[in-house]
Amino acid sequence: MKKKAVFTILVAVFAAVALTGAFRGPKAKADEEKELVPVEISTPEELLAIRENPRGIYELTDDIDMAGVEWIPFEFFGTLNGGGHAILNLSVTTVGTETRDTYDGNMKVYDTYFAGLFSVLNNAVVSNLTLYGLQVKITEDRPVFAAGVAGYMENAIIHNVTLRSALIDLHAHDRMFGVGGLAGYGYGKVSNCDAEVTLVTTDTDRTTRDEQYLGGVYGAGYADIVDCKVNIDGYISETGYVHSGGLVGMYVIYPKGTAYAGAVTGNTVKGKITFFENNTNRRAYCEGRIGEVMNWTFAYNGNDISGFKPDEIFTYDTDLTPMGLKTPRDQYQPQLSCDHEDETEVVAATCTEFGYTKHTCKKCGYVWNTDYKKHSHDFEWTVVKEPTLDVFGEKEGVCKNCGEKTTEQIAKLTQAEWDEILKLSQTPTPEPSPTPEPTEGVETPSDTPVEELPSDDGNAGRILLIAFAVLGVVGCAALFVIIFGTRSKRR
Repeated sequence: MKKKAVFTILVAVFAAVALTGAFRGPKAKADEEKELVPVEISTPEELLAIRENPRGIYELTDDIDMAGVEWIPFEFFGTLNGGGHAILNLSVTTVGTETRDTYDGNMKVYDTYFAGLFSVLNNAVVSNLTLYGLQVKITEDRPVFAAGVAGYMENAIIHNVTLRSALIDLHAHDRMFGVGGLAGYGYGKVSNCDAEVTLVTTDTDRTTRDEQYLGGVYGAGYADIVDCKVNIDGYISETGYVHSGGLVGMYVIYPKGTAYAGAVTGNTVKGKITFFENNTNRRAYCEGRIGEVMNWTFAYNGNDISGFKPDEIFTYDTDLTPMGLKTPRDQYQPQLSCDHEDETEVVAATCTEFGYTKHTCKKCGYVWNTDYKKHSHDFEWTVVKEPTLDVFGEKEGVCKNCGEKTTEQIAKLTQAEWDEILKLSQTPTPEPSPTPEPTEGVETPSDTPVEELPSDDGNAGRILLIAFAVLGVVGCAALFVIIFGTRSKRR
């Protein structure tokens, strides 16, 4: 009896599960699949629209030129996959509205603002993206961190992101501030990234002491850094305390009591950091890997910092800027700034390479690039299939420069376009022009006698019709005789 009761209960349970799946499962699955489909982005307007749904999944389907487009950083919770494409000429001149607590080496807390492509990456992912000609230029009177991808990363992932000709330039003075190539402050993971960055921090108040942080990957925090490449060109003008490094300015696990086993492995750093620390109680941290390590709880191996050189300046009357550096970027040539006078060269885009404007300082030889242009093919198109009202057309293109071939779909015709084609196809043939009046003394076609063919007045047609009728009757009669004659013989 008990077995029967248990069996009955199990059947009821399975039936309930089945009914739940029948009534709720398909809808939940459909919603889940819908959420996993990325929103495709190919224009500046579509990139700006991410702000309206910062929890979405997005993927670039084309390179996007953001020249002249105002970009205000915001907190992002979703996924942005660059799809191997690039964002060109992004300019950031203001911080986002979001704040987070940041900590210095003494665990003092600061309410801090952030700037970058995003202000905050909150459990978000940014991957497979290149930023060409990025410029983040911030002047701020509050604690602030600025960077290429995110001012603050909160358990976020930055993977396979490349920076080319990126400039992060921060002017600040309030207690704690800093810059990073990819992130400003925070924790998470940065992997397989390649950052070519110019980082500048300038203390705008020489009467107070601040905590300043600068790093080729991030300024401060405890994010993992795995298999990244950094080519850093750093400049620090500070009357407080400098924490700078080719990878990280300061490695600090926060808040107090947090336990974390991190990893800083397989990275390569080259370039230099030129700095001064105008402070009698000097710290002057500047290392190829990490400026100051507060918590050595991470694995550190496989890193190459042999191409990095620090350079400390002991004159404090002039703020340090990129002007004065000899090209190429990783050549060690420390100098103070100069009033640059540049000459420009426009490098045209090709089928596979971006174009840009190259600037060269006539006084010191410093080189930098701006105004990137999208690369593209110059296709010559041939229509191989015309579109109709119900069917897509198709065209084939061959690049005039490199021979690259492609095909593209041609949109179906609209009803108006289709009606216009039908109208043109049904246009009646114009009537012939009237015969001009004969001119006296001039022979015209009407003056020439024309031999007329004899007219049959329709008799030929009638005769032909009668002939066909007679042949039909004769044929039917012959068939009748054959059939019934054969039957008679059989009888």
